[in-house]
Amino acid sequence: MIKTKTIVAFIILIPLLSLSLHNNSNNLVLFTNAQNYENSWNLKNIEIKGAWEITNGSKDITVAVVDSGIDFSHPELAHAEWINENEIANNSIDDDANGYIDDTHGWDFVSNDNVPGPQTADPIHWHATFIAGLIAALRDGDGIVGVAPNVTIMDVRVLTAGNWQGTTNAGFGDAIKYAVDNGADVINLSLHYYANSSDYYDDILYAIEQNVPVVSITGNSDPPNEGAEIRSFPGGFEEVISVGATNPSKEKTDYSNYGEWTEIVAPVGDSFGPVRLFSTVPYDVYQSYIGWGWGTSFACPQVAGVIALMRTLNHSISVAEIRDILHTTAIDLGDPGKDIYFGYGLLNATAAVLETYYRHVDPSARPPELTNTSFASIGLAFIFLAVLPITLKKIKNKKK
Repeated sequence: MIKTKTIVAFIILIPLLSLSLHNNSNNLVLFTNAQNYENSWNLKNIEIKGAWEITNGSKDITVAVVDSGIDFSHPELAHAEWINENEIANNSIDDDANGYIDDTHGWDFVSNDNVPGPQTADPIHWHATFIAGLIAALRDGDGIVGVAPNVTIMDVRVLTAGNWQGTTNAGFGDAIKYAVDNGADVINLSLHYYANSSDYYDDILYAIEQNVPVVSITGNSDPPNEGAEIRSFPGGFEEVISVGATNPSKEKTDYSNYGEWTEIVAPVGDSFGPVRLFSTVPYDVYQSYIGWGWGTSFACPQVAGVIALMRTLNHSISVAEIRDILHTTAIDLGDPGKDIYFGYGLLNATAAVLETYYRHVDPSARPPELTNTSFASIGLAFIFLAVLPITLKKIKNKKK
């Protein structure tokens, strides 16, 4: 493992995935003196430490990142790469009869080949590598750490090297179906401004029917306009868990879109705020292993990672129950209850994992609920403890 890493910080003004949208460039600023990001502010905000006392995830749990292609040569990610064990590499035969020949490491729906990761003649964007790190970067005391560092990441590419939509809507649907049919336990779609199309919506419904939760984003609007009330797809579908972004002060960021479809939020930071969110980037492109970025794209994988931890405790937990637990354990922000800016509130990893543990692993471990009688007893005890010293002092004075 690399012990001293150059950190490259870049301002992320994308993903802008609709072909009608402007694709902003990345501005690179070099930094030195890497540090351990295990205690990074976003992990503190979602209260990850308590969750990790229960589980760091399992290699048997797979998160499909349907995105721009992942660089698994990164030392923080090599352990997490999904391998299709039902396929024999490079024999030009579809051994598992899934319709994709030699797909031992996922599938590239942009180039229509079995290498979704980087190739000399077919480069990838850093976006998916950054997302993969937020989910599953090693917990090794060096560099950053993912929310669920022991889980597996399936690489499914749908975006071009410029981070544009690289498939038809039907092709995007095929990518979602590929993830489901090949064993994904949760699907991360950090994508926005797709068309509201049945060409892939049917495949989202297929995922839910197969008990695979789909997590996406509320989308971004150009800062500093505080986001916009825009129903962006695929996050705008009712069946999808739509995630917005917060800053270190637990306020909505200056780009995060919102609306009644907002279900939950996770910490990323403002576009030009002083506090950065760090994750993994392809070294060959940036001569760096770690970079910083912003966008609702990076709120989504934190939720997907927590779901992966929950599924580690119970692989068959239903999509409906996952959503219920996320809702009831979230840290309420904004107006009391669900609102258009924060949904049910800020992701709470420890509370969500604990609730899953109590429901499915050891119900007897759940602390007893405090009833009204219990509260009354506690109140009387506090009054007694407050009055007792005064009473004892009076008795002592009388004896004098």
